[in-house]
Amino acid sequence: MILDSIILENFGAYGGRQEAILTPEDGKPIILFGGMNGGGKTTLLDALQLAFYGPKARISNRGRMAYKEYLRESIHRSSDPGEGANITVRFRRVIEGESRNFELHRSWRVGVKGIEETVRVLRDGLPDDIFTEHWDETIEAYLPSSIAHLFFFDGEQIKELAEGGHAAEILGTAIHSLLGLDLVDRLENDLKVFERKKKGEGLDPEAARKLAQARGELAEIDHQQEKAAMEEGSLVNEAGRLAKELRAKEDEFKKEGGELFLKRKEIEDALAANVTKKRTAEAQLRELIAGPLPLLMVEHLLAEVEQVVRHEAEIKRARTVQDILTTRDAAILEGLKASKTPAQTLTSIAKTLDDDRKGWVERAEEELILDADDSLAPQIAHLRGTVLPTADQQAREMTAKIATLDEKIARLESELERVPTAERIADLQQVLAAVQRAHQAKLAELEAVKVRRAALAKQRQMAEARLDKIGDSDVDAQFAEDGRLRMLKHSQKVRDTLGRFRTRIVQRHTESMEALMLESFRKLLRKKELVQGLTINPETFEATLTTKDGKPLPFDRLSAGEKQLLATSLLWGLARASGRPVPTIIDTPLGRLDSSHRRHLIERYFPSASHQVLLLSTDEEIVGNYLKELEPFISRTYLLEHNEAAGQTNLTEGYFSV
Repeated sequence: MILDSIILENFGAYGGRQEAILTPEDGKPIILFGGMNGGGKTTLLDALQLAFYGPKARISNRGRMAYKEYLRESIHRSSDPGEGANITVRFRRVIEGESRNFELHRSWRVGVKGIEETVRVLRDGLPDDIFTEHWDETIEAYLPSSIAHLFFFDGEQIKELAEGGHAAEILGTAIHSLLGLDLVDRLENDLKVFERKKKGEGLDPEAARKLAQARGELAEIDHQQEKAAMEEGSLVNEAGRLAKELRAKEDEFKKEGGELFLKRKEIEDALAANVTKKRTAEAQLRELIAGPLPLLMVEHLLAEVEQVVRHEAEIKRARTVQDILTTRDAAILEGLKASKTPAQTLTSIAKTLDDDRKGWVERAEEELILDADDSLAPQIAHLRGTVLPTADQQAREMTAKIATLDEKIARLESELERVPTAERIADLQQVLAAVQRAHQAKLAELEAVKVRRAALAKQRQMAEARLDKIGDSDVDAQFAEDGRLRMLKHSQKVRDTLGRFRTRIVQRHTESMEALMLESFRKLLRKKELVQGLTINPETFEATLTTKDGKPLPFDRLSAGEKQLLATSLLWGLARASGRPVPTIIDTPLGRLDSSHRRHLIERYFPSASHQVLLLSTDEEIVGNYLKELEPFISRTYLLEHNEAAGQTNLTEGYFSV
């Protein structure tokens, strides 16, 4: 199937006639719709499902309203109820090897007798009475409403499948529908009814009365189960609507600075802590400045002083040596004269000694400038080699630390300036709290209904057992030599066969479904080695993940984003297993996924989810780099612009301006 266009006339938020061309180009399967929260994205998804399925459509905001009451409420408020609203979907699908063009037109208006609904189908441009009259059976045969959620879904549905405890129930329903096992279930129930009827024939009045009472009890339980199922469906819709409203209010609260307001004390504490750290660092820097640090400015002069001090130490040493040498040389010459050393030798020795003294004399005659103690030179060397480099390093560290703290303080002060006042945020906070309470209350109601349904299922099982027991009383004696006994035995045998058939057919086909789901999950998963296996219990339909070591991987160990990817993979795998070439439509596709998981959906899921993909995005989902990455796969873009003055949403070509 390929959706070619959708036309909305006075439906929901869409006033007047609004049309979107949906035909994808080759290699570009994506049609991208952009709209703010409350701008009509979900209404567009509802319109497609309503056009196809009518009363069976899973519509987001129907709640507990009866179908015709919903139709009345969905007529655009500024239009004439007598003219009503209508939805037209043009699509193509292959029938017996040939592509056929269809136009499905569903309209309704407020007439004298209430809501009057009309469905008309055109095939290849001509009215087709057979398709029109049997449209419900036609669409159920091609794409049953029970599995439509595999192809038409939203972020909240993914969240429910990922976080709720009803994944097995959802998988079981989908697998049953895909394999056509609902027919087996109906046949099995019909056989049970047949058996009870046969068992009741010929019973005595008292047994017949008990049997009628047991049947009445069972019928009442069935009625209560049906009511509970309808109530659960209504509550699921209401909880989904409240979840979307809650997300919108949370976004509004965040945009108005609500998160900053809630974190104000935390920001103030962080600011005070950083100011204290800065003061401590500044005090340490002042201590360094009051110490030897300023000497770094004259470090080259200190080197010169050290050199001068060492040189003057040599001068002092020369003066001391000069006196010693004069005395020594005189004594040597006197001794040589006394020993009658030859005059020529004596002269030569005297000259040598005189030359040796001249070097010391010249140095000794140099002027002392500093005349410092000899210990000054090592002290200056220690100062230059150890004290000043250490102080320099400490000063650089303190300066860098103070600069970093200045940046943090400036950022925190900026955040504090953006914190709204309590008066400004109070109303939003009250509204948000009210929506949160309403959502939690609705979830509690939903859980209570599920508990009631489980209790009714147990009651029904017990009632069936009692009914069977009553029917079995003396059945052999009463039906001896009677053909009814054979029919009962054969019916029971058929039911047993159907049970085994159901289990085996599920076992046979779940392997391929498991492979497709696992392939889809690993394709989307960032941690490639996290999951190596996925199995589905053919009786309970519970999904189990296994690691590369073959050990079970509890769902609780998955992050919130990984759980949502798993839910998406389950739906994707089931859709692929269905073998039906149906477009995929996703409302709020990225939900609350983190950036890495969003990127995996952008790169690996959306371009290959189907041959035609309709994405309904907010201004915070498919934008920026995500939009650039998807552009090669996008055929068309539309913007849902809500006009407050006119009270309607308009469909225009284009997308959010960036």
